[in-house]
Amino acid sequence: MEWLLVCMLILIGAILVLMEFLVFPGVNVAGVLGFICILAGVYFGYSYYGSTTGHFILLGTALFGIGITWYVLRSNTWKKLSLSTKIEGSVEGVDDSIHEGDCGEALSRLAPMGNVKIGETVVEAESWSGYIDVHSPVEVVKVCKNKIIVQLKTV
Repeated sequence: MEWLLVCMLILIGAILVLMEFLVFPGVNVAGVLGFICILAGVYFGYSYYGSTTGHFILLGTALFGIGITWYVLRSNTWKKLSLSTKIEGSVEGVDDSIHEGDCGEALSRLAPMGNVKIGETVVEAESWSGYIDVHSPVEVVKVCKNKIIVQLKTV
């Protein structure tokens, strides 16, 4: 019966350490409990069976841990478990035909962000002159990579 306790403690400890790496990394609770279970299994192996069998249990546990670590690091296990997709998309930029000083119309309320129409192009804009109501004339103050800065056009 004691051998079952020793084997189960070592096995549960190995599973908890594995779960620490694969399921909840960074939490550390499963890893710490796993190492405690492994150490308890080795300790009970020494106390139940003496030093000779305890040495074999310790050696077997260490070789098992080193073997599993070598296998996981040597094979493509981490590549199979990791996310390897690439993001191919990019942020849609502002049309090159829009320049500072261009005039247009607010398509939505700019509070302080909204859509404006400059020429035939509809872009997202930010207002520097506070809230701008729908269909109000606007003037481009600055062109950024993904939006433009506008202000209410004064006549």
